[in-house]
Amino acid sequence: MKRTMAASALLSAFLAVFFILAPRPAAADSVIKIKLASLVPAGSTWHEYLKQMGEEWKQVSGGKVKLVIFPGGQAGNEGDVLRKMRIGQLQAGAITVIGIHEFETSPQAVATPGLIIDADEWDYVFDRMVPKWDERVKAKGYVPLMWGDTGWIFLFSKKPIVKPEDVLGLKVFAYDGDPASLEGWKAAGFQPVVLSSTDITTSLKTGMIEGVTNSPVMAYMARWHDSAGYMVNVPWGHLPGATIVKKDVWEKIPEDLRPKLLEIARKYGKKINAEAMRMQNDAIAQMKKAGLNVVDFDAAGRRKIIDYAEKTWPVVRGGVCRAEDFDEVKALRDEFRAKKAAGTLGKNDQPAAPAPAAAETPAQ
Repeated sequence: MKRTMAASALLSAFLAVFFILAPRPAAADSVIKIKLASLVPAGSTWHEYLKQMGEEWKQVSGGKVKLVIFPGGQAGNEGDVLRKMRIGQLQAGAITVIGIHEFETSPQAVATPGLIIDADEWDYVFDRMVPKWDERVKAKGYVPLMWGDTGWIFLFSKKPIVKPEDVLGLKVFAYDGDPASLEGWKAAGFQPVVLSSTDITTSLKTGMIEGVTNSPVMAYMARWHDSAGYMVNVPWGHLPGATIVKKDVWEKIPEDLRPKLLEIARKYGKKINAEAMRMQNDAIAQMKKAGLNVVDFDAAGRRKIIDYAEKTWPVVRGGVCRAEDFDEVKALRDEFRAKKAAGTLGKNDQPAAPAPAAAETPAQ
């Protein structure tokens, strides 16, 4: 009897040790939920593409990876999204380079006002910078799933704009959390007003701000044109961004799955970029039908607007971003212009399809 009890005790102890030491099911065997927040409007093409990406992730991973999307600023502005990512409330976000600036400043160089105003040179510079930004962002603890482009950025104004000088002194929206950009706005002749991006609509209605620079698609989706009835038809620049996921979360996904998910994400990034100009032209056309005044200038007037934008450069270079990052982007732009002037652009230097004029206004 004693031997039986001793044997039973020994077996129980063995089983206890076995279950403690036995390999647990890998984390990859359970569902990895990735909550992704974005300012892109709910129901927009960008939002739909993110949803489709999530569905493909689910299929490819056999249901092991689930993407939950919070569009339209539901999780707050970009600063809020990044803060929630840091504390684990969110795992991913679609963030513009202004938000990315919080942990890596180099991508914001490409958004410098007036630096790139031609569609072909934008493609040339952007394509060559993305691999470098990938590595820099990864080094800060995030994995870029895709880099996207919102299209050209224009100035929308509540005050009537007739001549270039009318933009001077305009009270414009400035991103909260980017103090160096305030000096840039001031250098260009504007009055920056620091706000959360989620407060733009209300602030335009109340007159707290009189203008905002952003893509026509965002302006249309947010209905900023209801208050800001003028758009200066000279490109102020570009505002690209990236969909990023926390590196530690990404690495919980089985290693063999990651390249497949990344390939799907990059596919949708290309779709978003390809749609950017079509969506921009459609948005401008719809806003014009609703009463938006698209203000065109002659060559001299356009040059004045670009001159205002270029006054931000001394502030951006070494302030908003590191001097070497600004110089890197400008050098690529200048390289493209030199090749174009010399007629030495190769087939790899050309965009896959003819790019629309940057400031083209679609016919109604």
